Amino acid sequence: MRRELVFTVFAALFLSSCDNYHYKEAEQLRANGLGLAAAEEYKYFVEKSPTDARAPLALFKAAGIYSREFGVCSKSGPLLEKLLRNYPTTTLRQAAMRALFICPDYFPIDAAGIWVYGDSQTGGKNASQKLFITGVSPDKTLAENSIYAGRQLVRLQKRVYTISGSDLIEKQDGANTILLRYPLNTGSSWTSNGQGGSSIFKVEAAGLMVKTRAGGFDNCVKISRRIPGMSSWMYEYYAPWKGKILTSVAGNGFENRVMELISYEEKTK
Repeated sequence: MRRELVFTVFAALFLSSCDNYHYKEAEQLRANGLGLAAAEEYKYFVEKSPTDARAPLALFKAAGIYSREFGVCSKSGPLLEKLLRNYPTTTLRQAAMRALFICPDYFPIDAAGIWVYGDSQTGGKNASQKLFITGVSPDKTLAENSIYAGRQLVRLQKRVYTISGSDLIEKQDGANTILLRYPLNTGSSWTSNGQGGSSIFKVEAAGLMVKTRAGGFDNCVKISRRIPGMSSWMYEYYAPWKGKILTSVAGNGFENRVMELISYEEKTK
């Protein structure tokens, strides 16, 4: 009996050690920039240790690698579905639901960082904006948008971003504007009220390659924002996992770049 007990304890310790190895190996691979190998190791860890408390997080991390780092939503989706199905009480449920239905994410409000925009003519010497994420919680993201004329701060705006169903909503100065409505398919449109009154938004194109002073971005979407009765309108370009990268003013026969992404620094979950 004593020998059997010792053997059982040894086997449990051995299996636990193996579980820790696979999870730690995944973490190390990711830290070394080997994302795909890390994702596979996270998946293997969950396969071998489905009852481990870290299993939901491992699935979430593997899904995030496929979607955020490689843009392969077809691989992240099944992992998120497995997470939601097998671990219904996980604290990651809300984040997993959002990641499942909004992929790719063209305005990642679960990111903390700074996005710097500058006028396209001078690269920010004449005018610039700094969008700074000040707080991230499961139900909302707080931000400050600083507007500069040269080096002079002329306005500081407080913003709140939320997700309601498939809508990304920006709340500012009492106005709630639907910036994006997923899925962002070419031709889809919606109407939303904002500070300038009612505007009509439309996805004009998708899969675009757009260059700004911050670099080149693939798979971008181009969204028009029109106020009924006006002869000109705005185009806003969004890049997956980065957010808005370019704003232009357009009319019949012309489009002029106004403000573009100069630099960004982000830290994702």
